[in-house]
Amino acid sequence: MKKENYQRFKNAKIAIIGANGGIGSAIINKIYNLDVTNEVIEIVRTKKHSNQFEMDMLDDNSIFSCAEEIQKKYNNLDIIINATGLLHVGNYKPERTFREINYDYLNEIFKINTFSPFLISKYFSPLLNKNHTSIIAFLSARLGSISDNSLGGWYSYRSSKAALNMLIKTLSLELAYTNKNAICIGIHPGTVDTKLSSPFTEKMRNKKIFTKDEAAGYLMNIINNVDSLQNGYIIDWQEKKIDY
Repeated sequence: MKKENYQRFKNAKIAIIGANGGIGSAIINKIYNLDVTNEVIEIVRTKKHSNQFEMDMLDDNSIFSCAEEIQKKYNNLDIIINATGLLHVGNYKPERTFREINYDYLNEIFKINTFSPFLISKYFSPLLNKNHTSIIAFLSARLGSISDNSLGGWYSYRSSKAALNMLIKTLSLELAYTNKNAICIGIHPGTVDTKLSSPFTEKMRNKKIFTKDEAAGYLMNIINNVDSLQNGYIIDWQEKKIDY
């Protein structure tokens, strides 16, 4: 693991989408402790304080308006992190068998894990700084890897993240033409102790479970150290590439 210097997060304009969530808020806390010159743009569904930007992450007009407001205030962004994700909804949990596939659960999972990042890409990618390296990162997962799937199950979650990975790859190719300094990646934090994973962590006794602060550090390391040769990659907490 490379030294945690987080140089890219210093004197930078950084947008965190999902700033009130477990991982999003942990990243923000670490950034605030780095350097007073940082400008952190917190984007949330519902404001907790006046400095946050409110955005309905499933509404085209709301995402457009939020991006426009940020552009007017900050002109461009150096780092964009989409820290949102969904694993379970109400009484619905990841499917153990195809017999448990349910349209409502499938729809909710795809809305947050796939549709929202697509819309965010549309309106936030143009805000990436063109004068030096800028990064847009999406919270992905190893479970979205088709080649790594040896256990089956979790149909909705796996598929939504696999579709997200295709977005990341495709967007990275377009950005290579429209903004040569931009890098688009997926970042996988491992299993983190958040509301997303809490119903399942008790059964994961043989698996390392990270605190939100640990996960934030790993994700910031990825973003800090990534280079243009890794554009379009899905990268795990150990800074290793996850195959599609």
